[in-house]
Amino acid sequence: MPFEICLLQAISFLDLLAVGLIIPLVPGHVRKMGANHIYVGLLGSIYAGFQLGSGPLIGSLSDLKGRRTILILTLLICSVAYTVLGLTSSILVILLLRGVLGFFKQTQMLAKALVPDYENNEQKQAEIYGKMAAISGVGITLGPMIGGHIMEDNPNGAFMFIAFIVGICFIFNAALVCFLPKPKHSKKPSKRNKTKDVLSENLVLSLFNSFKQSFVVLYSINWSKYWDIFLYKALVGFAMGVYYSNYALYLKTTYDLSPKYVGYVISFQGVMGSISSYFIGYINSFYKKDVDYSLRSLHVFLLLSISLTGLIVSINVYNYVIWLIPLAMGNAVSRLVTLEMVLKRSDGDHRGTLIGASNSVRSLSGVVAPMVAGFIGQFLGVSYVIYASLAPTVLGLVMSYHYRTKRKVD
Repeated sequence: MPFEICLLQAISFLDLLAVGLIIPLVPGHVRKMGANHIYVGLLGSIYAGFQLGSGPLIGSLSDLKGRRTILILTLLICSVAYTVLGLTSSILVILLLRGVLGFFKQTQMLAKALVPDYENNEQKQAEIYGKMAAISGVGITLGPMIGGHIMEDNPNGAFMFIAFIVGICFIFNAALVCFLPKPKHSKKPSKRNKTKDVLSENLVLSLFNSFKQSFVVLYSINWSKYWDIFLYKALVGFAMGVYYSNYALYLKTTYDLSPKYVGYVISFQGVMGSISSYFIGYINSFYKKDVDYSLRSLHVFLLLSISLTGLIVSINVYNYVIWLIPLAMGNAVSRLVTLEMVLKRSDGDHRGTLIGASNSVRSLSGVVAPMVAGFIGQFLGVSYVIYASLAPTVLGLVMSYHYRTKRKVD
């Protein structure tokens, strides 16, 4: 495997390892500071809301100014934000920092956008994305376990210590990006971009011109060409967002699991997702004739619908864990399938913009899903929240079946 791809995989792994170290600890930290459940919910909603708006903008900016440059800049900003997160004792500052992180934390999106710059074979790209997601999944699985052990051993000063470690991880990642060579397959900048660069000698003016041009690029894209991809992404994102926002509470109330065993279940699901992502190239080998990805979309929604139904009817935690295997597989494959669909239909100039827009669709689901889960849990009960996860997957199953049937007729 090329050195550049290995470096991108290392960056993706370290990024999610660092995030996994601290994010599960933030709600408990703000609760100790005196925050109520509304503030805890706002932490997730603010982050997802800023991710929603910044995804296409950062992606478009990376298309214009270079993905390596923008990735380094965002990593350094996130390093400062996470470090300050461990130092502050103000809930308001923490909420503001979550907004900053939501806007600039686009490492995974930018790393994926860099892959075609170093590998132009579509089949190999699919394998790389799968392995990248698998390696990243290992990071997000190990992070909470390591962070939890540190917090348990030193409950008083552990959060600050972990925040410093996370800040160092992001600085180290920025250093790794510097080792990436000049892209092999990136297109040469247009005359319009060169003119902008000449006019943008002043730093402030350069930033203003870049954002202005980003909006122009966003407006010029034929969004109707990608509506089905974004809709599928929204349905899966909402279903999984509702499910995960109520995950730990559901396990605790339904099966009376302690936080330690809840962590084990989360890690198990992460491992299953990583394995599925790693073998995405092998999975795609069964769909060589599925050039429009309609069959894969149908199978993803079918797998998710069956898995969630199995979770609903599970009589004990062991049955529940068994049904997590196909759920993790379906969720992992769905993320990669929608990414490949975007890359298949897009051209190189708009690749970062479209990947950013795709991530923003999932972020929109992340804003809405916790509120829906909270409303259902408050008025109907925790056990009914999972039905809100099942509904969009069934809708996606019906739509993808209708789409594939229509394609066959055409």
